[in-house]
Amino acid sequence: MRFQTVADVLNVVKQFHTSLAGQFAELEQLTTSERAQLMLDYLNRHEQNLARATEQFANDANPGLLDTWLQFAPETHPESLLEKVRNVDLNDVNSIVLVALEVDDHLCNLYGDVVDHTDSDEVKEVFKSLVRLEDNERHTLSRAAFRLSDI
Repeated sequence: MRFQTVADVLNVVKQFHTSLAGQFAELEQLTTSERAQLMLDYLNRHEQNLARATEQFANDANPGLLDTWLQFAPETHPESLLEKVRNVDLNDVNSIVLVALEVDDHLCNLYGDVVDHTDSDEVKEVFKSLVRLEDNERHTLSRAAFRLSDI
């Protein structure tokens, strides 16, 4: 998908996080592994939080910023990432964590592409903030996975 404005990017990312949350919730119901259920429940809440945070970024942003057209419109293929999530081994917590980290990496790269290809300092700051948010969430996910491995 090609984006056009900052608002377009934020809207697609919010929808993507919402879709991921739903997918993790569905997978949680299908797995027979208690550890996998705990991780999938965590990931569901993780994605819901990221969807809300992305929406909050959009709500807090100056309307002029949201209407800013991006000269470089990054391409993303959320369908392929959702397909990876759907096909994850439901009884292997490590596989679940790896696919979740891959999604976070993809979004960090997307945000980084916007930062690298825009001249607007205000746009750069929004997407740098989103990179920091994803990085923090990635670290939190890693810690949660580590704690879960002790169970």
